[in-house]
Amino acid sequence: GTYSCSHSKPRRTPPLSPKRAMTPSASLRIFFFVALYPYLHSLPIPATDIIKQTYRLALLLQSNTSVLLNTYLSYQGSPFSDPGFNSPYFHIEELPGAAITYRIWRDLSDEQRLAENYQAYSIYTEFFQLVLDDQKALIPEQDILLSMLRKTRLGIEGLLNNLASVMSMAGYQIPVPSDPLMSASASIGYFERKVRGYVVCREYRNWMDRTVRDFTLLQDRYL
Repeated sequence: GTYSCSHSKPRRTPPLSPKRAMTPSASLRIFFFVALYPYLHSLPIPATDIIKQTYRLALLLQSNTSVLLNTYLSYQGSPFSDPGFNSPYFHIEELPGAAITYRIWRDLSDEQRLAENYQAYSIYTEFFQLVLDDQKALIPEQDILLSMLRKTRLGIEGLLNNLASVMSMAGYQIPVPSDPLMSASASIGYFERKVRGYVVCREYRNWMDRTVRDFTLLQDRYL
């Protein structure tokens, strides 16, 4: 990916908490494959049960994002593991950001809203595989972090499954996932790999916040 950074006064992040690992929850697994109910809703999105389940899954994934980010930082060494580390000006060009103005966000159609989520997480699942591969090479003995990265990717795949179900039942076209990563992505230096993982975990947290907002809106609109 293409990285850029500039200097600004860092913002404080929550204290590192490496010992708080994501627990493998049965509730996480049951959301991955949802039953499709036979009745239809009178509004454009008929899949009310899937909307509810996707909202609960998004809340579950969101609740683990800060733990994932802080745990990731704690294993990377200085400056990443330094107290209060935060560098919002590192970016990856191919990674979709969640930031959007309120007016644009509020005016999105249901199809646009769902499609943007689907496209974003299709890319994030690939980037999390890359970060997992990076961390296996950098710190292969850190089972806690590696396990968290695997579970995060699995959770994203479950979310994608739910998003596709909602879009299919609504009659929307499911976007064709893009493939932004080239084989050269595996050949960057150690520090750049650590930066990449940091940005992926940070931006994933931002996207999960947006997804929860999106499905809060959909619930208010249709349920």
